[in-house]
Amino acid sequence: MPDVVEVVRSAQVPAAIGQVWAVVSDPDRAADWFSFAERTDVIAGEGKGQLRRQHGRWGNRRSEIDQEVVEFEPPAVIAWKHTDERLDGQPAPTFAVSTVFRIELVADGERTTVTLRTVQRPASPVKGLLMRAAATREVKRRMAESLARLARAVVSG
Repeated sequence: MPDVVEVVRSAQVPAAIGQVWAVVSDPDRAADWFSFAERTDVIAGEGKGQLRRQHGRWGNRRSEIDQEVVEFEPPAVIAWKHTDERLDGQPAPTFAVSTVFRIELVADGERTTVTLRTVQRPASPVKGLLMRAAATREVKRRMAESLARLARAVVSG
């Protein structure tokens, strides 16, 4: 199996962990801070096992990512795996056989350290190279943007 492709970005948010959790765990707030999402719909359930559909853009294409929440530990961890991906309504090319996105919060007084982590298993060694060469740069940029937007979203309420 090819190595995983992992991207991690962290930042401190000037708010208590409960305030940050209220934003990152609420699918209705995803568009406020998560640069990958223009909208996130809950399909079924809540907490661990919840099914969601994230609508956004990848480049100039519309994206839809079906997700299943695989970790839900208030107020510290939420993670989801991608169960299906579409671009412009069609199945997306398969670069990764699995993708998990994880948000970790660690309280630091009236501040919270937020870590965004994505772990992908490439479908092949060649696809892993392509992911490392091109896609991770965009993921890093969007994670940094998300962390900055999160700080603004939490502070603005």
